[in-house]
Amino acid sequence: MSSNIYDDINLNVRYTKGAREDRGQREERLVDIYDSVGTEDRVLKQDGGARSENHPPSVQRTRFRAAALTLGLLCLLLLVGVIVLSTLHISMQTSIEELQTSVDKLKNSYCSDTNNQTGWRRLGCRCYFKSTEVKNWTESRRDCLDRGAELLIIGSREEQDLTSELSKAETSWIGLRAVTNKNRWVDEWKWVDDSQPTFSAWQSGLDIKPLHGALSTAYVDLDGTWIQTNNGSKRWICEKPISFELDAI
Repeated sequence: MSSNIYDDINLNVRYTKGAREDRGQREERLVDIYDSVGTEDRVLKQDGGARSENHPPSVQRTRFRAAALTLGLLCLLLLVGVIVLSTLHISMQTSIEELQTSVDKLKNSYCSDTNNQTGWRRLGCRCYFKSTEVKNWTESRRDCLDRGAELLIIGSREEQDLTSELSKAETSWIGLRAVTNKNRWVDEWKWVDDSQPTFSAWQSGLDIKPLHGALSTAYVDLDGTWIQTNNGSKRWICEKPISFELDAI
């Protein structure tokens, strides 16, 4: 009887121990399962991170496409700008060449006279002509007027130097004459435009007081100095402002 009791107790102890062992094993298996799941999660997270680095999501791909499209548009605009600038450069170059051609034509026409005679020279904005004939002072002035010009009026050192150059071969009439001042009843030198000389190159030691009542006029000698006279025939120098002929453009 007593042995049965011990047997039952041993059986219960073994059962309880077995149950505890089974429970412990189950707990260990559960811990192993949890550990395995955690490891897989970490691996998945790591793999997911790698995938997100190597293969951007749709949002990032959309941004890349937008950036590529913007860059393409900028390149297109740059190309169009280069083409437009090249066209403008060619057009401006053509305009410059046409303008230069027009200027060359003007150089050959702005000093021509109504008789289409050559021999005019330019200084600044005025043109000058030295005759090849000889006439008295009055006829010489009339010839200049027929050319749309006037006998030379010297108002600067540059004009005086040009006059000296044009008169190296022979003396020349200039547009200086004696005019009676009715207020003082004396004669005084004036240019053909009624202005008084502001520049002079009279020959040194010459009495330049004009004779009263006589047609006193002036000419330049071979040295370019001014000399007065009351008669004679000489060549002459005309001058006129530059005239632009629009039909020559």
